[in-house]
Amino acid sequence: MSKLDEKIFAEQQEIMFEALTQMAKLAENNTNASSNFLLLSKILVIGVMSNAADLAELTNPGASHMFYSEIEAAARNRGVEGIAQAGGQMTELADIAPDDMTKAMNYVGEKLSTTLFKATCELPSTLRTEEMMLRGVEALMSNLLHQKFSNAHEILDSFCEHVHCSIDDLEERVRVKEVLQ
Repeated sequence: MSKLDEKIFAEQQEIMFEALTQMAKLAENNTNASSNFLLLSKILVIGVMSNAADLAELTNPGASHMFYSEIEAAARNRGVEGIAQAGGQMTELADIAPDDMTKAMNYVGEKLSTTLFKATCELPSTLRTEEMMLRGVEALMSNLLHQKFSNAHEILDSFCEHVHCSIDDLEERVRVKEVLQ
């Protein structure tokens, strides 16, 4: 991070701290603190996000879409704290080297996951289930394999082997993390 970026980040942290301090004062001074604080907090957060997205759009046309997608993914992961607890942060496009297949794969996976989650949340409440997410992945895979590969069954078998390896790797990471704690 450059000195200028560090300065801007420090200023942003200070502004956020001041805004949260003011919000805490409003909550303390209000007899209906719980309901009003929630409403005021929601308005503040939406206002900050909207203005930040507008500023991002001015500096980088098209950036607001990516900005909102990242916010949605962060919210799905319970914010910054949830991302940290998961062992890292979300992959950013700028962090991917042209030959870094692993980061590229994780980036695409995160974007697909965000889109799948969003689409599932838009369904009627009775259909917002883990099973529906799985069925969505099945439909995506079936369509992609059928449209893009003449040997779809062989590709699917190879894909399943890779998924099994990835699950085993994730389970091993969890075991190692638990042992180290």
